Amino acid sequence: MTSSASPTKPPVFELGTALEIPPAAGLEQNQLPFSIANFKKAVTDRLQALDGGDDTQLWIVFSDFDCSKLKYIDRLRYPTRLQLDGSKLIVKMVGPVHELMHGNLIQLIHRDMWRMGLEPIRDYVVLGSTRYQHRSNNSFKEPDSALAPTTSSDWPSLVIEAGWAETLARLHIDAQWWLSAQVPPNNTTALVILVSFTKSQRTFRLEKYELVTVAHSVVTRSAPLGVRHLAQCTAVTTIDIRSTPPIITGAPFVLPFAGIMRRTPIPPERNVSISAVELEAWAMTIARLRNL
Repeated sequence: MTSSASPTKPPVFELGTALEIPPAAGLEQNQLPFSIANFKKAVTDRLQALDGGDDTQLWIVFSDFDCSKLKYIDRLRYPTRLQLDGSKLIVKMVGPVHELMHGNLIQLIHRDMWRMGLEPIRDYVVLGSTRYQHRSNNSFKEPDSALAPTTSSDWPSLVIEAGWAETLARLHIDAQWWLSAQVPPNNTTALVILVSFTKSQRTFRLEKYELVTVAHSVVTRSAPLGVRHLAQCTAVTTIDIRSTPPIITGAPFVLPFAGIMRRTPIPPERNVSISAVELEAWAMTIARLRNL
């Protein structure tokens, strides 16, 4: 079942030379002084809690982080995503539902790109959770899923970030980070998909954020040419699985071809479109596998 109702859209971020909201904002209560022992204990405890069904605390922040310890942390191979904010290391815990949400969604994108004649490796590459440095030079981040055209694959064109709905505000900060990470218009991330699940409402939510450039009549020091770069939500889709069939709003979920491939489409190329039928199958498969 589909509906044309449109949920309230999330906020717009204006992107300057610095991040509008620091990546560690709102996580002060989860902050610990960094040491290898603290890191191993805190992450192990959170992973055990996650296995036990407690997904209320998915982030840990370590203060006074020593970047020379990154190689050691990487060798531990914990199921986490890492982000640096100055001297603060932000650790995002990764669980099975999280991995299914973004992993299966990018497979739907691959399938529609295949339909229009695009092939992985030849036309685009899957970048996974590669670590990327923000242009501010004091922050790095790892996406959940990412891809880019083979012609300019040093930076992702499309990023997917996943999380539980209780952490939707955190996902908005993720979108801000990616869309401000490089200077437009060359090889930036211009398209971010946020995907979340609200357990109390048994509803999946997809948000599409795009980098939008607009003219501004007021010239400022940060925008001397009167140009503003906005990270703006341009689409919201929800899949409510409490009913049979699910109630879907905002379908199809459409992604601009130019945002993914960094060029205009050549027919039969077109925008990527994920249909209501595909969204229902995506959501119900995750729900069945993880008993949501």
